[in-house]
Amino acid sequence: MKQSRIASVEPLDYPTVRVIFEDGLSGVLDLSEMIARRPIFGPLKDEAYFKTVAVGEGGHTFGWNLGDPGHEIDFCPDATRIEVETAIVEAMAHRFEATRAAAE
Repeated sequence: MKQSRIASVEPLDYPTVRVIFEDGLSGVLDLSEMIARRPIFGPLKDEAYFKTVAVGEGGHTFGWNLGDPGHEIDFCPDATRIEVETAIVEAMAHRFEATRAAAE
């Protein structure tokens, strides 16, 4: 399996980011639950810091403080892609169900 690579990432309305993969697939991640429940994401409670999100070298990751090993907060592109694809499929299923219910 080919590893996913991140082309770009941008902060949107706090605490969401838009992730765009090299092949053009994109999605919005809401990190509010992670930030609220996991201490490692505590620095992301600072909205100014949150806006410093960046893509790592070669698109192999995205996150914060990537140039400081041991202090970075980073995300795996493959796991992120699965999350984005799952959200897309769930949205399509929801639209299908709504359309089918309206047609009945």
